[in-house]
Formats: sequence, C-alpha cells, structure tokens
Amino acid sequence: MSKRLFQRVFALIMMCSIVLGQTSVIFADDFSENGSPKIIVGGDALIEVVAGQENRATIQVKNKGGAPADNVYVSVKRSPTDPFRVTIPGGGDVGSVGANGYQNVTLVVTFNGEVKESSYPVTLDFTYRNANDSTFTSSETIYLKMKGFDNEPSFKLDAMTLSPDSMSPGSSANLSGKIINNGEKDLQDVDISLENLSTDKISLSGGFSSKHFASIPIGGSANFAFSLVASADMAAGNYPVSIKLKYKDKFGKAVEKAQDYYVNVGGVAGQKSQLEIRNMKEPGGVYGVNQNFTVSFDLYNSGKISAKNIVVKAEPVDASAVVPKSASVKTISELKAGATTTLSFTFAGTAAAKSQNYAIQFTTDYTSGGTAVTSFKQFAGVNVSNPSKDEENASKPKLIVSNYECNPLIVMAGQEFDLNMDILNTHATKGVKNIKMFLTLAEETSSDSQKSGNIFTPVNSSNTFYFDAIGPKGKTQKKLRLYVVPEAQPKTYTLTVNFEYEDAAGKEFTATELLGINVKQVTEMQVDDFAIPETVEMGTPVAVSFGYNNTGKVTLNNVMVKVEGDVECQNKSTYIGNMDSGAGEYFETSFTPNTSGEVPVSIVISYEDATGELKEERRDFVLNVTEPMMPEDADNTNNETAPLDMKKVMISISILALFAMGLFIFIRRQKQEPQNTFAESKNDLDDEDEDDREDMSL
Repeated sequence: MSKRLFQRVFALIMMCSIVLGQTSVIFADDFSENGSPKIIVGGDALIEVVAGQENRATIQVKNKGGAPADNVYVSVKRSPTDPFRVTIPGGGDVGSVGANGYQNVTLVVTFNGEVKESSYPVTLDFTYRNANDSTFTSSETIYLKMKGFDNEPSFKLDAMTLSPDSMSPGSSANLSGKIINNGEKDLQDVDISLENLSTDKISLSGGFSSKHFASIPIGGSANFAFSLVASADMAAGNYPVSIKLKYKDKFGKAVEKAQDYYVNVGGVAGQKSQLEIRNMKEPGGVYGVNQNFTVSFDLYNSGKISAKNIVVKAEPVDASAVVPKSASVKTISELKAGATTTLSFTFAGTAAAKSQNYAIQFTTDYTSGGTAVTSFKQFAGVNVSNPSKDEENASKPKLIVSNYECNPLIVMAGQEFDLNMDILNTHATKGVKNIKMFLTLAEETSSDSQKSGNIFTPVNSSNTFYFDAIGPKGKTQKKLRLYVVPEAQPKTYTLTVNFEYEDAAGKEFTATELLGINVKQVTEMQVDDFAIPETVEMGTPVAVSFGYNNTGKVTLNNVMVKVEGDVECQNKSTYIGNMDSGAGEYFETSFTPNTSGEVPVSIVISYEDATGELKEERRDFVLNVTEPMMPEDADNTNNETAPLDMKKVMISISILALFAMGLFIFIRRQKQEPQNTFAESKNDLDDEDEDDREDMSL
C-alpha cells in the first residue's frame, strides 16, 4: 500500500508543478511585453538664433514610449552646404530617459559662411536601448530660424588730409585718412582703394593701389595713405578721386561703397585762363538771297594765365539756308591773360532760306596749358528775306485723324475689333476733294504655317477707302472692322493712315497719320492635378509635387511658386523666372503643419504677362491636422491580459485547494483505521506479488 500511496502522491505533486510552472512562464511573458521606448524631440522644433555669433539653445529629448530608454546618444547630421555648425557639449551622451520622461540637451550653433534670412533644417540622429538590451534608432528634424539682419555695418572716412594741401601739374602729394567703424557690426576683410585715376590727370606715384585690413571692430579705426602725382600738362582745377571701400559683414555678405575726395590742382582756385566774347556786332537790316553779311566780335582772356590752342568755329544753325562766305574755323596758338583779339566771319543766305531770322553759332575751344579742353558757345542772328520761297510755303490744306477709338481698347490676338476715326480738314478757308485713304503697317509677322503679312487685316472690305470732299474745317467719320492675326506679339503697333487728296486748284497733297493699337495675347498656365492628404498628424511633413506648362503663345515673366498657410516650409517662395511658350517645369516641396485643427493651405503660381499684369493660378486645400497620438500597444496589452491573469490565478488556487483536500482526507483515513494495517499490508503484499507476476507474464 505504501508504494501505491507514494505513486499517487508523486503523481499529484507532478500535476501541481506542471500547472504552477506554466503559470509562472505566462507571467514572465506578460512582463516582457509591456512596451518599447521611443525617443523624439519635444516642444517647439523651430529655434531662433542670431546669425553671425555663437548661440546656445536647449531642446527636450523626450521618451514617448512605454518603457525606459537607456544609453541614449544624439548626434547632428551636418550638410556641407550649411553656413553653420551645430555641436553638443559632452559629445551627445544623454543617458537614460524614463517612460514619458525627458532630458534637456544643449545645442551650440556657430557660423562659418554667408547666412540668408531664412530657416535651415537640422537632422538629429538618436540611438538607445531598452531593458532587454535591444538597440533602437530614430531621427528628428528641427529648424534654425536666422535673426539679426536688422543692423547694417557702417563706417566713415575721417581725418582726410592732402599733404601738401594743393598740387601743381607734375607735382606729388600724399593722401591719408582714417576708416572709423561707427556701426553696430564688425567690418571683415576690408579693402580700400582709389578709383577714377588717370595718367593724364591724377594717378598713383608708387606703392600699391589698395590697402587690406583683416577686420575693424565696432568703434575701431584703421589708417591708410596713398601717394598721388598730377599730370604735367593737366589744367588747374578740382579733380575728384573716388575712395572705394570693400568689406564683408559677419554673415559673409560682400559690401562695396565709394566716396569722392576732391584734389586741388594748380594752386589757388581761379588761376586759369578764361575766354569771353565781347562787343558782338550782328548785321542790321534785312539781307536777300546771296547778299553777304559779316559778324565780328572781340575774344578776350579774363583769366590769370594764358589760353592756348584756341579754336573758334562759326556754324549756321540751318546750314541749308545760310552758308559761310569766309573761313568758318579760326585758330589762335596763345592768348595771354588780359589780351584781346578781334575775329570776323562772312555769311550769305541761300535760295532755300525763308523770310525769317537765322541763328549762327560760334563755338570756342581752348586749354590752359594742359590737355583739359574748355569749351563754350555763343549765338548771333541775321534777318533774311526770300519772297519766292514764301510763296511756295503758302498755307495748304491738311488732313489729320483728329480722334480715333478702338473697341475693345485692348485688342486680343486672333480676334476682330472696331476702329472708329474722325478725319478733319484743318484749313479754315480751303477745302479738299478726291480723297484716297489706305492703311499700312511696316511691321509684319510670319510663322511656319503662315506666310508673312500685315498684323491687321480689314474684314469684308479692301485696304483702300475713298471720300468725295471735305470742306474747310470739315470732318468725316470712318468705321473699320479689322482682324488681328493670331501670331501677333503682345505690344503696341503703329498703324499708318495715308491720305492722298487735291485742293480746289487740283494741286495734289499727301499726308500720313500714326495710330497706336494695343494688342494682347492670351496667356494660359496649365497646372497638373495633384492632391494632399485630408488628415495629417501635426509635425508630419506633407509632400507636394506637380508639373506646370505655359500653354499660351507668349512668354510668362517672373514665374513664382508659393506655399501659403500656417505651415513650416523651408522655401515658401520659389522664383522660377521666365517661361517661354510651350515650356514646362516640375515643382516639388514639403511642408509641416504648425497647428492642429483645420489648416487652410494654398499652392499659388503667379506670373506676369507681356503687359506686366500679375496673374495667379491657385490650388486651395484644407488640412485636418490632429494632435500627435501616444502608442496604443501598451494600453491594449494591459487591457487584453488583465482577464487572462485573473483566470490563471483562479486555476492555480483551485488546484492547490484540491491538493490540500486530498492530503487531508488521506491523513484522516490513516488515523481512523490503524487496526487494519497488518491485514491491509498483507493484502497489499499479495496484491504486489500478483502485480509482479502479471508484469512478468507481460
């Protein structure tokens, strides 16, 4: 019996061990499935920094997951085109970040290139581990918004000195001064040089033509000096020398400015020659055709030195009506200071002259001993009479277009328009008759599919029109229907109206009038269809790409693509430039919503047509932006496993209760039947012998 009892107890213990062992393994599995860490950048991803100086900014490294993150390390992915460098003190070791916890990390931003006033993306790479020593990686993008472009560097030139303070032809002098930085920013890579120099005026006598300074701090100064020499034959006077300053600001932007400094050459001002025409004697009375007349005057030098290389030219303003009868050019090698010389010129009227007063121009050129030429002009007048020419020029009737109107005002290429004209006879006493009018346009158009021809073509009529007569001060109206060829370029065309007519005596006349017709071409921008998600999580980039084509017949100017709305975009405005007819472009960008809720976003393509009118193609969208959501794995796991855990506990308790009950019954039975122990033992032995025999037979 003891053996069988032992077998039963052993079997019961094994069953309990198996059940309890399965329960403990399930608990361990449940513990390992609680969640994973997830590292992100918390807070605002847009960081403002002052360009040109070192900045320190703090960001939150946040664990958005449901498990701790250990050995968190952050590094900065740097672009070679970035004009700045971002570093992390301590090498980027963040340490551990608990579930839903965060650590502050400091970023140091320094600059090493030319910075623009915009926002630059910076990518942060993260590596970290969980409690099971599994490795995770992630990347986040932040944006650096550049500030500090308000104040421009400035300077002034001070203590400008010319030693000696005046130069004479052929002499040298030293020009010195000081550059003072009176702005709010340092001047970098400063170069100062002299411009507007010439070997026949003022030039450098030696040394370098520019000076370089590595930097001039705020409130600092730098001295400079240049050696100058005046040309030996230059005239006295004040001559400008341009002082040019080139430098860079702290953003690396190159700036160039110039100022003029005047150098006195010739000693005291006014010591030069000065010629004047005095005692001009103009011909009196009236002179007929081919009748000579003389103009004379005194040339006086009122200057302090001699005038040299003097040239006096006499020229009638109307060379066809008045011609010279003597030499029209006279030269004088030198005229001393205070000296006078008398000059005279003879002229006569021609058959082409009318009965009127004609002007004669006298031009005087001279030098003060150098190469600089001084020039001045003076005029005289003479009365000429020519009755025969006056008769030829008697009043004649004239036809003009006194008023015209286009309907529409701006004509579209490929369409018809009305041209209404008022034709007026301007003469008060003479009428005109037998009037012929026709239109011409000098400019023509051509294309591969069409022969050359006029821009404007009459509709249902010829190009020639006839009127019987128009009386003195009379007026007639003409209405034309014209067609504009489709290939006409957008601009204002000049339409010529030609008249051929006669007066009452049968004398023929011609006249032309010019009309301006404004032609405009149809402009059209074809934008491909595209779409963006209706719902997006805040902070998630939205990509946009599409093609667009100029399907019109003219070039589109200043094409620009813009992203409008409360979103963050690296380039909200992209300048494309000009697009020829038939040209196509492709645009792609991405933007990130800044706020939750309904966010309107517009993609706008703007351009100017040939007339300068601004036009737009818009695509408007409304984004449904949601708040960033927490991971659902951890909550779902807890909700699903809670009932399972209670069930396992109840099973374990039931098994233990059954085991205890069986053990209790067994002990009680042993105490109640001690007298049967021997008999049962014997029976048990017999049973065991029978069992053994059965086993052996088997």
